[in-house]
Amino acid sequence: QAQSLGNLVPVPERLWAFAPNMPEKGKEASKKGKEPFTQQYEVKDVFPHFCDRKTKLLALQDVPYVLRAMGLTIYVDEEKGIREQLEKVDGMGKPVSLQTMQSWVEEHGKNYVKSYDDAYSAVGTLCHEGIIGDKSGRIQIKHLQHLVSEVGDKISVESFKKIMKGGDSAVAVGIKDESCSLDEFLTFLQK
Repeated sequence: QAQSLGNLVPVPERLWAFAPNMPEKGKEASKKGKEPFTQQYEVKDVFPHFCDRKTKLLALQDVPYVLRAMGLTIYVDEEKGIREQLEKVDGMGKPVSLQTMQSWVEEHGKNYVKSYDDAYSAVGTLCHEGIIGDKSGRIQIKHLQHLVSEVGDKISVESFKKIMKGGDSAVAVGIKDESCSLDEFLTFLQK
Protein backbone atom coordinates (compact mmCIF):
# COMPACT_ATOMS: atom_id res chain seq x y z
CA GLN A 1 0.00 0.00 0.00
CA ALA A 2 1.35 3.42 -0.94
CA GLN A 3 2.28 5.81 1.81
CA SER A 4 0.46 9.10 1.97
CA LEU A 5 2.28 12.35 1.47
CA GLY A 6 1.65 13.08 5.17
CA ASN A 7 4.04 10.33 6.24
CA LEU A 8 6.67 11.24 3.69
CA VAL A 9 7.17 14.89 4.46
CA PRO A 10 9.25 15.48 7.59
CA VAL A 11 8.21 18.67 9.35
CA PRO A 12 10.65 20.19 11.85
CA GLU A 13 9.42 19.89 15.43
CA ARG A 14 9.30 23.66 15.88
CA LEU A 15 6.60 23.87 13.21
CA TRP A 16 4.21 21.73 15.26
CA ALA A 17 3.81 24.71 17.59
CA PHE A 18 1.01 27.19 17.11
CA ALA A 19 1.91 30.09 14.84
CA PRO A 20 0.54 33.54 15.71
CA ASN A 21 -1.88 35.13 13.24
CA MET A 22 -2.78 31.74 11.77
CA PRO A 23 -5.95 31.57 9.70
CA GLU A 24 -9.09 30.50 11.55
CA LYS A 25 -9.56 26.77 11.59
CA GLY A 26 -12.29 25.55 9.29
CA LYS A 27 -15.13 23.20 10.17
CA GLU A 28 -12.97 20.10 9.60
CA ALA A 29 -10.27 21.22 12.01
CA SER A 30 -12.69 22.08 14.79
CA LYS A 31 -14.45 18.68 14.46
CA LYS A 32 -11.25 16.62 14.41
CA GLY A 33 -9.15 18.59 16.91
CA LYS A 34 -7.33 16.16 19.19
CA GLU A 35 -8.00 13.01 17.12
CA PRO A 36 -4.85 11.37 15.70
CA PHE A 37 -4.06 12.83 12.30
CA THR A 38 -3.07 9.47 10.81
CA GLN A 39 -4.87 6.19 11.31
CA GLN A 40 -3.30 4.19 14.15
CA TYR A 41 -2.56 0.46 13.87
CA GLU A 42 -1.54 -2.11 16.48
CA VAL A 43 2.05 -3.41 16.60
CA LYS A 44 0.78 -6.99 16.21
CA ASP A 45 -0.90 -6.07 12.91
CA VAL A 46 2.13 -4.29 11.38
CA PHE A 47 5.14 -6.17 12.78
CA PRO A 48 4.64 -9.40 10.74
CA HIS A 49 4.92 -7.46 7.47
CA PHE A 50 8.45 -6.33 8.36
CA CYS A 51 9.97 -9.11 10.47
CA ASP A 52 12.00 -12.10 9.31
CA ARG A 53 9.56 -14.91 8.45
CA LYS A 54 11.67 -17.64 10.04
CA THR A 55 12.94 -16.00 13.24
CA LYS A 56 9.93 -13.66 13.73
CA LEU A 57 12.42 -10.94 14.70
CA LEU A 58 12.74 -7.44 13.28
CA ALA A 59 16.05 -6.02 12.09
CA LEU A 60 16.94 -3.06 14.30
CA GLN A 61 17.26 -0.69 11.33
CA ASP A 62 13.63 -1.51 10.32
CA VAL A 63 12.11 -0.35 13.63
CA PRO A 64 11.27 3.18 12.35
CA TYR A 65 9.44 1.70 9.34
CA VAL A 66 7.21 -0.37 11.63
CA LEU A 67 6.49 2.62 13.86
CA ARG A 68 5.59 4.80 10.86
CA ALA A 69 3.43 2.04 9.39
CA MET A 70 1.57 2.02 12.72
CA GLY A 71 0.73 5.69 12.14
CA LEU A 72 3.30 7.19 14.52
CA THR A 73 5.25 10.29 13.52
CA ILE A 74 8.94 9.46 13.79
CA TYR A 75 11.52 12.03 12.70
CA VAL A 76 14.87 10.93 11.30
CA ASP A 77 16.76 12.51 14.21
CA GLU A 78 14.65 10.45 16.68
CA GLU A 79 15.40 7.07 15.07
CA LYS A 80 18.78 6.54 16.75
CA GLY A 81 17.38 7.18 20.24
CA ILE A 82 14.48 4.79 19.67
CA ARG A 83 16.82 2.06 18.42
CA GLU A 84 19.06 2.59 21.47
CA GLN A 85 16.07 2.18 23.80
CA LEU A 86 15.12 -1.09 22.10
CA GLU A 87 18.73 -2.36 22.10
CA LYS A 88 18.77 -2.18 25.90
CA VAL A 89 16.18 -4.96 25.94
CA ASP A 90 17.18 -7.32 23.11
CA GLY A 91 20.92 -6.57 22.96
CA MET A 92 23.23 -4.25 21.03
CA GLY A 93 22.64 -4.53 17.29
CA LYS A 94 20.37 -7.56 17.75
CA PRO A 95 16.99 -7.98 16.05
CA VAL A 96 13.91 -6.92 18.01
CA SER A 97 11.07 -9.17 19.15
CA LEU A 98 7.36 -8.38 18.86
CA GLN A 99 7.11 -8.31 22.66
CA THR A 100 9.91 -5.72 22.91
CA MET A 101 8.21 -3.54 20.28
CA GLN A 102 4.85 -3.91 22.03
CA SER A 103 6.34 -2.87 25.37
CA TRP A 104 8.11 0.12 23.81
CA VAL A 105 4.92 1.28 22.08
CA GLU A 106 2.90 0.95 25.31
CA GLU A 107 5.45 3.09 27.15
CA HIS A 108 6.44 5.64 24.48
CA GLY A 109 4.00 5.42 21.56
CA LYS A 110 1.69 8.19 22.77
CA ASN A 111 4.59 10.67 22.42
CA TYR A 112 4.66 10.06 18.66
CA VAL A 113 0.96 10.51 17.86
CA LYS A 114 0.21 13.85 16.23
CA SER A 115 -3.34 15.22 16.28
CA TYR A 116 -5.30 16.95 13.55
CA ASP A 117 -4.65 20.23 15.40
CA ASP A 118 -0.89 19.51 15.34
CA ALA A 119 -0.99 18.91 11.58
CA TYR A 120 -3.15 21.98 11.03
CA SER A 121 -0.72 24.15 13.00
CA ALA A 122 2.34 22.73 11.19
CA VAL A 123 0.94 23.18 7.69
CA GLY A 124 -0.58 26.51 8.69
CA THR A 125 2.83 27.70 9.87
CA LEU A 126 4.33 26.74 6.49
CA CYS A 127 1.62 28.87 4.86
CA HIS A 128 1.95 31.75 7.32
CA GLU A 129 5.71 31.87 6.73
CA GLY A 130 5.12 32.02 2.96
CA ILE A 131 6.85 28.67 2.36
CA ILE A 132 3.90 26.85 0.78
CA GLY A 133 1.15 29.44 0.75
CA ASP A 134 -0.07 32.71 2.15
CA LYS A 135 -1.29 34.08 5.47
CA SER A 136 -4.91 33.31 4.58
CA GLY A 137 -4.07 29.59 4.75
CA ARG A 138 -4.30 28.95 1.03
CA ILE A 139 -1.71 26.35 -0.06
CA GLN A 140 -0.02 26.90 -3.43
CA ILE A 141 0.57 23.45 -4.93
CA LYS A 142 3.68 24.55 -6.87
CA HIS A 143 5.26 25.86 -3.64
CA LEU A 144 4.42 22.62 -1.85
CA GLN A 145 5.90 20.62 -4.73
CA HIS A 146 9.12 22.63 -4.53
CA LEU A 147 9.36 22.07 -0.76
CA VAL A 148 8.88 18.30 -0.84
CA SER A 149 11.20 17.84 -3.81
CA GLU A 150 14.03 19.87 -2.27
CA VAL A 151 13.91 19.41 1.53
CA GLY A 152 14.12 16.41 3.86
CA ASP A 153 13.11 13.01 2.48
CA LYS A 154 12.76 14.26 -1.06
CA ILE A 155 9.86 13.21 -3.28
CA SER A 156 10.41 13.33 -7.03
CA VAL A 157 8.25 15.77 -9.00
CA GLU A 158 6.68 12.82 -10.85
CA SER A 159 5.77 11.05 -7.59
CA PHE A 160 4.41 14.28 -6.10
CA LYS A 161 2.17 14.84 -9.13
CA LYS A 162 0.94 11.25 -8.97
CA ILE A 163 0.15 11.59 -5.25
CA MET A 164 -1.67 14.88 -5.78
CA LYS A 165 -3.71 13.29 -8.58
CA GLY A 166 -4.83 10.64 -6.13
CA GLY A 167 -2.56 7.79 -7.21
CA ASP A 168 -3.39 5.04 -9.69
CA SER A 169 -6.96 4.44 -8.61
CA ALA A 170 -9.68 5.11 -11.18
CA VAL A 171 -11.84 6.61 -8.42
CA ALA A 172 -8.97 8.58 -6.88
CA VAL A 173 -9.79 11.93 -5.40
CA GLY A 174 -6.90 14.32 -5.74
CA ILE A 175 -6.19 18.01 -5.63
CA LYS A 176 -6.51 19.28 -9.16
CA ASP A 177 -6.42 23.06 -8.71
CA GLU A 178 -3.30 25.23 -8.35
CA SER A 179 -4.20 25.94 -4.73
CA CYS A 180 -6.35 24.55 -1.93
CA SER A 181 -7.39 25.37 1.62
CA LEU A 182 -5.66 23.93 4.69
CA ASP A 183 -8.71 21.81 5.53
CA GLU A 184 -8.98 20.49 1.98
CA PHE A 185 -5.28 19.53 1.95
CA LEU A 186 -5.34 17.84 5.37
CA THR A 187 -8.49 15.89 4.48
CA PHE A 188 -6.76 14.78 1.27
CA LEU A 189 -3.69 13.60 3.24
CA GLN A 190 -5.87 11.48 5.49
CA LYS A 191 -7.34 9.48 2.58
